[in-house]
Amino acid sequence: MNLITEDGIKKIIKSGESITDSELRLPLKSMLTPSAKSVLADHKLKLVLIDDDIEKNLTTSVMENAGVMAAKKIGKFNLESGGFLDEKPEHMTQLYGNLLVGKDHKRIKLRGEVDVLMGEIMKVQIRANELQLTDLVSDLQEVFDNIGELSRSEVLNEALVTSKILGFNQQEIRDMSHNPKKYFGHEHLFNITYELGEIPILLNSLRALIRKAEIACYEGFKLADGTVGRIDLIQGYNRLSSVMYIIIFKHLDH
Repeated sequence: MNLITEDGIKKIIKSGESITDSELRLPLKSMLTPSAKSVLADHKLKLVLIDDDIEKNLTTSVMENAGVMAAKKIGKFNLESGGFLDEKPEHMTQLYGNLLVGKDHKRIKLRGEVDVLMGEIMKVQIRANELQLTDLVSDLQEVFDNIGELSRSEVLNEALVTSKILGFNQQEIRDMSHNPKKYFGHEHLFNITYELGEIPILLNSLRALIRKAEIACYEGFKLADGTVGRIDLIQGYNRLSSVMYIIIFKHLDH
């Protein structure tokens, strides 16, 4: 009797050699474990046991292929699904290390949003430099560098080390962004219009992109139970949104 386990049936299915018209053809004396039968059901395959005249050749083919698959447990690239590949397809990219995911993976989308954000910050820095707003160039560089720290933490799966931004800690940033009248002499900017001028509008656009990155971060690390795996990153992007709001007030008259 040939007892086939869940791992064994997965390797046989992966080979594809024993499957014809949604039927998995195995030797007559084959017996599957309950978990192996579950794998068959998941793949919508019907088990067909063939007679002894064919059994010898089929058994040899199936077992040889399973042996090859078992010997090759690790390829050049691992898949998030648990498989492996020796070559990276064009529609996939590396999440970290040699782990491949689709290019529409939510964490890859987050990285795309971050790339756009950092590119737009540099554009605004160029414009601020043309207007000789050196303080604004410096403020934006702090934001840029902080985004780099967030990105590094995400890519390397490292804990985020928080630091002050613009010389302010988290509580100070919260107080200033929640009370602009107290700190800057201006009410909240509920209705932003072009009349505020070029620089405030450009800065507000950056703030909107930071919010997009925050949402992408949430989607990238959202768990099935509604919690998130990297609350430190989400808090980091949320803090940057408040920082950008502060920067708008600092340069509201430009």
